[in-house]
Amino acid sequence: MDQPYRMRAVLVSLDPTPAQAQLLRIYCGASRFAYNWTVAIVKENLDTRAEERRAGMDEAQLTKTLSWSAWSMSTLWNSVKNEVAPWHRDVTKHAFQSGVTNAATALKNFDESKKGMRRGAPVGFPKFKNRHSKHSVTLIEFKRPGHWFSEDSRHVQLILPRFATDPQITRRRDQLQWMHTTESLRRLKEKAAAGEWTVQSVTISFTGGRWRASFLVRQFDFPVAPVVCRRSPLIGVDLGVNYLATLSSPLRGITGASGHVQNPRHLDAQLQRLAKLDRQLSRCVKGSKNRAMIMKRRQLLYGRITRTRNLNLHRLSTTLASNFETVVLDLNVAGMVKKSKKNTSKVLRRSILDAGFSEFRRQLAYKTKDRGHSVVVVNRFYPSSKKCSHCGETRAKLARSDRVFECSTCGISLDRDVNAARNIRDEGLRLLANETSTVAGHKPETKNADSRDHETEPPMRGRWDRY
Repeated sequence: MDQPYRMRAVLVSLDPTPAQAQLLRIYCGASRFAYNWTVAIVKENLDTRAEERRAGMDEAQLTKTLSWSAWSMSTLWNSVKNEVAPWHRDVTKHAFQSGVTNAATALKNFDESKKGMRRGAPVGFPKFKNRHSKHSVTLIEFKRPGHWFSEDSRHVQLILPRFATDPQITRRRDQLQWMHTTESLRRLKEKAAAGEWTVQSVTISFTGGRWRASFLVRQFDFPVAPVVCRRSPLIGVDLGVNYLATLSSPLRGITGASGHVQNPRHLDAQLQRLAKLDRQLSRCVKGSKNRAMIMKRRQLLYGRITRTRNLNLHRLSTTLASNFETVVLDLNVAGMVKKSKKNTSKVLRRSILDAGFSEFRRQLAYKTKDRGHSVVVVNRFYPSSKKCSHCGETRAKLARSDRVFECSTCGISLDRDVNAARNIRDEGLRLLANETSTVAGHKPETKNADSRDHETEPPMRGRWDRY
């Protein structure tokens, strides 16, 4: 029986030398080159077949279709790389493999979306990348475990091309091989050496003005049994802009007496500095060293904002996932930031994106799953703000400026966000009750008043052969 595992990413910031940073940019450029080559080959094949159809050719006589799988594209790339990229020996093969694999994944997503097999928004045909696209390259794990880490656990190995002809690589191979990290990797190294964790690959990317490495780790040492919550089985969370979140019941050390979690507004706090850098950038000459320096400062500032926001969301999501068995959310970020007649405020949409609701839900989803808990998202059209949490009466209209909910039926007066959080909690309880309801209390295959167009339990073939 296979041992259960889960996949996780371990992020660490890098501090490469100028020569290593230049080599990383070359790797990212090679990955982008292979990505564009793969997309161009597929697009050319599709255009050729479309022209032949318009010319009246039969389907059997059309040009043969290409397989979009990563294995097929990699085989095709290896057969033509000497003609397409004669400089490929000065770049590690992992860079080209990374670009081909990413293009194959993008093509697969497009195909599944076109056939209706993929959930979410429609995915278009992959676009070509340019030098302004995100710099990223993936290095695959070797057979020898633990080769990524140095003896002092403060360096990450950079895979160099085996048959390089560039003298800058051949002469300085020892200096280029190990990249310094800003933090120790001792725990990751010990886990990998003990066999508890297995490093599958390392993705090196340039994000927020800094190079960072993301270790894709397969973990085997995690508790399979659900973690017992320490506080309550369920809580409702109302996300907003005035307050980052409002809980249906206050949590000591996280919220105030009313259950509000303050919104740090990380981007708003740095808007003046960003505006100053933008003004300086607009006065610089393109291609100058001063422009490159200001661009680097701007990237670092954006990276600091992102890291601070994620750290704050990690604290909140970890606390909720650890203390409650079920967390109920009311989340529709796409509808909240969509420009419409009712929502024309650019400042409001920026504040919603600054809060990071989608990132909060992503963190909460995998943290609750690790602990054996769950996340329930109520329907986007559920009137959590307009409904009274005490008597259930629903108001016809509620302006955005009305911060206090007053019920005309029972006379209760509550904070708007607190009332919404309690309604979300009650709706989560109702959804959970419907999921656990069964026919005659027998088996959970069928729900009450819920029709099925397929068998609700496997057939009885072969079960009575031994009697």
